[in-house]
Amino acid sequence: RPGEFVAELLDHFVKFHQDRFGWPGAPIHDAVTIAHLIDPTLVTTLAMNVQIDTISSLCMGRTVADRWSVTGLPANVNVGLDIDRDRFVTLLLGRLSQLA
Repeated sequence: RPGEFVAELLDHFVKFHQDRFGWPGAPIHDAVTIAHLIDPTLVTTLAMNVQIDTISSLCMGRTVADRWSVTGLPANVNVGLDIDRDRFVTLLLGRLSQLA
């Protein structure tokens, strides 16, 4: 079943992050993005200006978020800052269990 396959992948992913970084879990950004689209109340966001640095040698290619409006540039992105983990896990497991 696809749901079982995805669950096995997630188990492997979590184990890798535990072994490699000592984290108790693993980031699953794509699933969080989709969950936020399904239920926007899961994620706490903050509007801010976000740019990709293409000039400086220090930050070239990095995403730079101006959380404190230091640049004075208008917000162009809603950045996720926090998630209701319990509700996210419930949603994720519920959707995975529906896969045939």
